[in-house]
Amino acid sequence: MANESTTTTLTETIRTETIGAAVLGYTSNPGVSGFVTSADITGLPTLKHVFPIIDNISAGAIAEGSDYTTNSALDTSGSASATVSEHAVKSTINDLAIGATQEDFTGGASGPVTNAASARAATIGTMFARSLVKLQDQDITALFGALNSSTGANAGPLTAALLTEAKSTLDENDVPDDRRVAVIHPTQHRPLIAVFDDASTFGAAGAAMVQRGSVSMLYGLEVFKTTSVGTATVSASTTYAGAIMHPDAIGLVTKGGMLTVEVERDASARQVEVVGTSIWGEVEYRGGATTNGRGGAGVFFYSNTTN
Repeated sequence: MANESTTTTLTETIRTETIGAAVLGYTSNPGVSGFVTSADITGLPTLKHVFPIIDNISAGAIAEGSDYTTNSALDTSGSASATVSEHAVKSTINDLAIGATQEDFTGGASGPVTNAASARAATIGTMFARSLVKLQDQDITALFGALNSSTGANAGPLTAALLTEAKSTLDENDVPDDRRVAVIHPTQHRPLIAVFDDASTFGAAGAAMVQRGSVSMLYGLEVFKTTSVGTATVSASTTYAGAIMHPDAIGLVTKGGMLTVEVERDASARQVEVVGTSIWGEVEYRGGATTNGRGGAGVFFYSNTTN
């Protein structure tokens, strides 16, 4: 009877195929999470992680042979903490969709049933990954509108001048040059094409804009386009709420791996229920005010949604 499919083996097949496809789906769908500061608290007896912020301290001159008595206390009161929570997605596979009857699960040949279930489970796994990456991105980008610094146009499109202004804001806030990114909506990116598509002026970057419609870097900023960028109201206008930032602007905490999948057979409904869960939490880290060197790592970069 080794060639028969049981509810146990079928459930395990669906679970295995869903997880495998979900892992590939995460890999092939990079998200905004790749541009923030991440912490993993898997295995720790807590649901909260603290991203440390230590206020700037001052050094002073000292005469030779003198005892330096000025103490500079290390102030961590500005640290940011994020608490994780569960996020879930569910899908069901009906017996008829698998092409099997109830009897097939308990005594039919395993080949056709298992293959059909595997194919549908792989599709579900891919969709699970896409939906959870999308939701996590939306949670992160929802913080952009609250970044302390802002640059943009509430009644018009993005321009090269606005881009350089946002970049300069990071410079003025002493934010490191490395790993800076522009996270913008495709609609925000569109008017920039006409600005940077001149190969005679912008060289390789201009040629790339003409050939592919985008470039990977502008003014030291990696350009990441995503429809996960939300909207915000600026002076009564609806704008796309993008960001120019360093990873320190936002903190992301995860727990328990990228995805947990559970599969349960519901005999009375003649279906298999597949549930995927992922645990994370997000917080504005160093994207706030620059007081005492705490923030300044992000700029709310907005433009009107119609431009």
